[in-house]
Amino acid sequence: MRIQRVASFFLMLLFLAGCRNTYLVAQRFEDSSREYDRLVRWQEHENACMSFAASTVADECLARAKAAKGVSMADYRVKRVDMDPEKGTATVRVEIDYYILPSTRLKTLEDVQQWRYEEIDGKERWRIVTPLPEFK
Repeated sequence: MRIQRVASFFLMLLFLAGCRNTYLVAQRFEDSSREYDRLVRWQEHENACMSFAASTVADECLARAKAAKGVSMADYRVKRVDMDPEKGTATVRVEIDYYILPSTRLKTLEDVQQWRYEEIDGKERWRIVTPLPEFK
């Protein structure tokens, strides 16, 4: 009887280890999204691209980061977050107020970020699959 309990316990642990922990996926998204937002807000665009951009958009993201050198952020607001931890996808809508010197005209844009949870180098992590917005 004791052997059956121990065997059942280990089978349950093995089953749970193979399942994606949705709480952990959601927590990792919150951490990744928050750090990406911080980097963009403080004009660390290249770091944001290198840390979070998926390989499919990394080059375009870095090109936009270089083009955004003279951009100054006035405000960065997360408007909506839709995340599905089971599918490993997320959409974040942010509104960015910015200006480009020497102009003092404040401009606003909406950035729709698409995120995907994927395995990279044996580690699962969130990657943004849309490049930085174009600041015009």
